[in-house]
Amino acid sequence: MAEELVRVEIRAPIARVTLDDPPMNPVSTRTLDALHAAFDRVEADRKVRVVILTGAGERAFCAGADLRQQARPQGPEAGKRFRNYGRRTLERIETFARPIIAALHGYCIGGGTAIAWSCDYRIAADNTTFRAGDAYLGLVPSWGMGLTRLPRFIGRNKALDILLMGENFGAQEAHALGLVSKVVPRAELSAAAEAAAQRIASASPRAILAPRRAIAHNLRHSWDSMVAFEEEVCAEMFEAPDAQEGRQAFLEKRKPHFQDL
Repeated sequence: MAEELVRVEIRAPIARVTLDDPPMNPVSTRTLDALHAAFDRVEADRKVRVVILTGAGERAFCAGADLRQQARPQGPEAGKRFRNYGRRTLERIETFARPIIAALHGYCIGGGTAIAWSCDYRIAADNTTFRAGDAYLGLVPSWGMGLTRLPRFIGRNKALDILLMGENFGAQEAHALGLVSKVVPRAELSAAAEAAAQRIASASPRAILAPRRAIAHNLRHSWDSMVAFEEEVCAEMFEAPDAQEGRQAFLEKRKPHFQDL
């Protein structure tokens, strides 16, 4: 079953979603089916406030698209469907109702980088190796990361450096580029992801969702649309119960009790 390729563990307020096809955790249509099913399960649990996304085993977070699937004969329509499925997956990660923390280790290649870099907060073990070497397979990035998001994330020149050279680069270089949020020793990755998740889970879920919605919107629209959407988000948030609770808790010097989504 496709679900066997992705494992879900829920210990509210944190859900852990694991790509579970070691050693390389490649991405196929079945993997994406399982990932979306995992997201459905997490989304249905109102007690979950944060998701940690990681990969099973020691060799890779995700070594990219399963070339065994791509090597099989398929027409243009089948290829287009897979590309669109990948794009929808990145869109869902960026707009998911709960923030997603990527806990990265080992190889993070091709489609694996697309999934990882779309997450809201990205912690990389010091043994993480990134590569976007599609050109050396006669391909181009096709899920909406390398050709669309990446230049916005790190600029035209650095994006071209990564895509044209197609070389491995490590966690520290990814951190310098802003592609990962934090680098930790491999042995500390799980604890670091858990600590980040606990920190985010203590905030108002609505106040965490609001800037994520706004930034996802702003990457896709004009300045005037961005300003209008910011006001929409602000008006919604300042009238929400969590805003009153947060202010009251501050004045009373106590921990706030924010509502679940």
